Amino acid sequence: MWKNFRILLKALFMTVPILFLIFILANLVLNFGQQSKPETSIDKKTNARVYTANSTVDSMVYQVVSLNYTESVVKNNTMKVLSKNNSAKLHVKNNTTTVVATNNTTNSTQIYEYLFSYLHVPVQVCSSNGNTSDPFLLFVVKSDVYNMANRMAIRNTWGAFSNPGIKLVFLLGYLPVMKPFIQKESNMYKDIIQLNFIDNYHNNTIKTIMGFKWVASHCSGAKYIFFVDDDYIVNTKYIWDHLQSLYVAEKRSLFLGFVWKGARPKRNTKSKWYISRDDFKDNVWPPYASGGSLVLTVDIINKLMTQFKVIKPMFIDDVYLGIACRNLNISLIHESRFSVRYRPDKMDHLFSSHGFRSPMKLVEDWKKFQIKYDMLI
Repeated sequence: MWKNFRILLKALFMTVPILFLIFILANLVLNFGQQSKPETSIDKKTNARVYTANSTVDSMVYQVVSLNYTESVVKNNTMKVLSKNNSAKLHVKNNTTTVVATNNTTNSTQIYEYLFSYLHVPVQVCSSNGNTSDPFLLFVVKSDVYNMANRMAIRNTWGAFSNPGIKLVFLLGYLPVMKPFIQKESNMYKDIIQLNFIDNYHNNTIKTIMGFKWVASHCSGAKYIFFVDDDYIVNTKYIWDHLQSLYVAEKRSLFLGFVWKGARPKRNTKSKWYISRDDFKDNVWPPYASGGSLVLTVDIINKLMTQFKVIKPMFIDDVYLGIACRNLNISLIHESRFSVRYRPDKMDHLFSSHGFRSPMKLVEDWKKFQIKYDMLI
């Protein structure tokens, strides 16, 4: 009897903490859902749609689509959208962030500007933030604000280089539930760029645009910029050696990536990548580099930024860059060594490889292959 009683007590001591943890997580999810549930303001006459999320940064607008022919005023603390035409205006105002769209009935030219506020900035990465000089190679890792474990895995694997000519930063959007965690992460590692747009899949293009703007404004002396998502493994040594050879050969203005040609927009409304004909009318995308892993130079970034003002926002960021490159006649250099599949066993001849299943998988594969393939510098 006493043996059964002890077993029951042990089970209770094990179960209560688990139930308590589940209770805390449930409340956290509930609070997050209440904080970040999108609210939509729609003007049916114009198809103007503004999505907002209430948070400690207040009503942040994270997507604007199709501003035309009406007059309307919406105000919050963080964003301004201005649309002009011959007969009417639409305004969305704030104190810190500006997106401007101008449309004239005789010209139909639109102008967009993205000026979000920084919540965290890195330290001692480039000369503008305390480093002795700008790096030869700068890794800008586009990371989901939730993916702290991915960032930790990267810092302890391919991002753990000792070469002073290489620097790494992580580019994040904002979610209120993650605020205290990102504060601690930024304080500890000082490698976070965070801006006050909602970190959402449909804001990938905004994240890319703001990453380009940060590089152009704060690290313009970097020779090469490697943009990469936070689910890649990178052969740091291999890409360093390759870019050094390009620099010696004076190939100092380029856009490298895994280039897709002849791809078609998804017209099925159920598709994750659905694009309407209002957003893109052609049946074939222009050539574009897979946005998960690519290398550019700052002069190309500056050219692309001129197109960000006139191209309608589109959530598929790599296609968006492809449209900008087409408009500017920028040649995309195809490199199959930016692998779009996860092939860690082939890293002796790959710059990067996409899609590790978990942060622990990245760590395991790194330990297994880093010495074999000489992937760290």
